[in-house]
Amino acid sequence: MKVLFLLFSIFCSIFTAISFANQTREIQWGDLMPPDYAELLLEQKKNEPKWFDIFRWGDDSEQAKNSFDLLQAKLNSAPVVSGLDNQRIKLAGFIVPLDFDFDTETFNDFLLVPYFGACIHVPPPPSNQMVHISVVEPLKKKWLDNAVWVSGVLETESVSNEYGSAGYSMKNAHLDEFKE
Repeated sequence: MKVLFLLFSIFCSIFTAISFANQTREIQWGDLMPPDYAELLLEQKKNEPKWFDIFRWGDDSEQAKNSFDLLQAKLNSAPVVSGLDNQRIKLAGFIVPLDFDFDTETFNDFLLVPYFGACIHVPPPPSNQMVHISVVEPLKKKWLDNAVWVSGVLETESVSNEYGSAGYSMKNAHLDEFKE
């Protein structure tokens, strides 16, 4: 009887561990940044002010171009949270389509960003504030109208494209309409 009870206890422990491992954790955009990232940027601004000088120069000046390039390099290399790698998460955000087909009005790849219009205006968000998403079934244009919930396995894999560099990616993601 004791052996049977021991086997049952082991089975329950394994089942609970497997169930817990498959649970989806809802995260916020701040969770994608290391805890000290904002302070690090402020410290760098004090010690390396040139990358922040973009706002001091005229748009067409060589100084503005150089400052923008430095700022873009900082944003593209923002650190990610390695502990989120291969974690099943759920995150709300806005879609920036990467492969929109105007004939069918569908897309399969997009960036998930924290606010509407990110990446369309420059500079884009830091790479740790963009997630490259791919889905199996093409999505219709209607998904572009509002915020969405995206869930799936998050990877700390950098993906660059014309809109910026995403520090995270998610393949075969699932979308839901965002409702508060």
